[in-house]
Amino acid sequence: MSIMAYYVIAGLVFVFSWGVKQKLQSTYKRWSQVRNATDRPGGEIARIILDANRLQSVPVGAVPGKLTDHYDPRSKQLSLARDNFVDPSVAAMAIAAHECGHALQDADDYRPMELRTSLVPVANAGARFGLPVAIVGSIMGSAMMVQIGILGYVGSILLTFLTLPVEFNASKRALAQLEGLDLVSADGREGARQVLRAAAMTYVAGVASSAGYLVYLVFMFGGSILGKSKSAPPKL
Repeated sequence: MSIMAYYVIAGLVFVFSWGVKQKLQSTYKRWSQVRNATDRPGGEIARIILDANRLQSVPVGAVPGKLTDHYDPRSKQLSLARDNFVDPSVAAMAIAAHECGHALQDADDYRPMELRTSLVPVANAGARFGLPVAIVGSIMGSAMMVQIGILGYVGSILLTFLTLPVEFNASKRALAQLEGLDLVSADGREGARQVLRAAAMTYVAGVASSAGYLVYLVFMFGGSILGKSKSAPPKL
């Protein structure tokens, strides 16, 4: 692959990721200004869904930041960004329900989520130490160090691919809970779908970025990974 081909791929990935981010922000802003049918804030919506599924032991709290919402399967705690915790908007409702979807996955022993959670420490180590090890190996002329470092980093990138089924399934569960518990109107249902769809696309963009970077790594270090000699790659 020529360096120009890589620049084209990187440029397309960047434009796609930027567009997805802008779409999420505009969709979130729009539905943050529309009150949900129950007039309940995201924190209460989350509590209703969790209690309805016998997950009273899962606490719901507020955290600083914007779109910092998450469910931690290790501490069994659901956290919503402060705005989503207190706002009775369609966007807050959708995001709260999505995080509840992760709690339901955890309670159901959803295999892809369990696998992703178990691989996170290994992936973090690969992301932190992989490239430095590869660079040191390249300086020392050690093909084995380059292989170990690059493969470790590639492993951390591949974890992003496992994120997609987990996130899509959580959104599916979210909509089912909102409809099943009669927490959403027809308009609110469409708004929730739009918010969840836009949020899901950010993970698709993340996978696209990871795939693009994998192409770069193969282009730059493919010969070293396979244990073959290769001329020095062009500098970017």
